[in-house]
Amino acid sequence: MSDSAGLLAEAFDRHQSGGFDEAERLYRRILAGEPAEADALHRYGLLVAQLGRLDEADGLLTRALTLDSRATEVAVNHAKILRALHRPQDAARRFHHALALSPALLTALEGLGHAEREAGHSAAAAEAYGRAARLGTGAAVLHRWGIALDSLCRPEAAAEALRRSARLDPTVPSVAVRLAAILERLGCQGEAAGWYRRALVLQPGRDELRRALSDIVESAIDLPQVT
Repeated sequence: MSDSAGLLAEAFDRHQSGGFDEAERLYRRILAGEPAEADALHRYGLLVAQLGRLDEADGLLTRALTLDSRATEVAVNHAKILRALHRPQDAARRFHHALALSPALLTALEGLGHAEREAGHSAAAAEAYGRAARLGTGAAVLHRWGIALDSLCRPEAAAEALRRSARLDPTVPSVAVRLAAILERLGCQGEAAGWYRRALVLQPGRDELRRALSDIVESAIDLPQVT
């Protein structure tokens, strides 16, 4: 093992174990001798991001990708830092970079959806979330997908995404509330009432949900009877 490789392993070990000052000293030592050491630039960038120095991390990961543009993990991590810097359009471009290298990378698809949503691009967000959903994403991304679809006036598709989210994680009241409201708009009053009841189990103190449920029940009572 070369001296720089040994130092890098030691720096990463210190980093992982919480010895941030010593890890930073070692990363700086490596880069002083080898400024084009892409792995050191990447790992040092992650360290300074962890310490809240996001602009510095952006510069370090940009340099790492300039040296090795095919480093998918670096591209994803850079995109996450750009999101944290509130630069969603730059983050989306970097997630696209990662996806050009690995089209089925779930973390990049999920991140792209978040970045596009933050940039106000609902259709692009829905597309990214949908691709992630087809690959087996988790409940949170399915929830976001449902919200994006609803904003695009696709309530039936939104409802199905939210049902899938609720099946994976039935403990999130905002999913039940959003789904109930969509179903109510679609005229599916019985199913909507069921989701309002589930939301009330999760958040019993929400009076507006009780009122919404009561309105559905009362409207059903008021329907003319078939004779």
